[in-house]
Amino acid sequence: MTALTPGCDPDMSTTGAPFGPGARRGPRLRSGLVLLAVVALAAVLATDESVPAPVAVPAFVAGVLCALALVARAIRLLQRAVAAAGTSVARAGHRSGPVASPAP
Repeated sequence: MTALTPGCDPDMSTTGAPFGPGARRGPRLRSGLVLLAVVALAAVLATDESVPAPVAVPAFVAGVLCALALVARAIRLLQRAVAAAGTSVARAGHRSGPVASPAP
């Protein structure tokens, strides 16, 4: 008996992670939009003069935490984009090199 799941192959090149070429990105986008909506609502609640302080302060804290989560997501997205661009450039340079001729 092995520890591999049916979705994994033996050399672990496909681990079933949701970040592959055919990955669905719907839930991550949706949760990002929810975070953005919470930040916007918290900004309105924290800056409106008619909202009492016991509501405005927790709204402000929730908005700051959601904003930090969005910034962390943006940083991870940029890191992945830079890493993907770097590997594709390195691979292209490797592929475009001259073919070594056999030794005589």
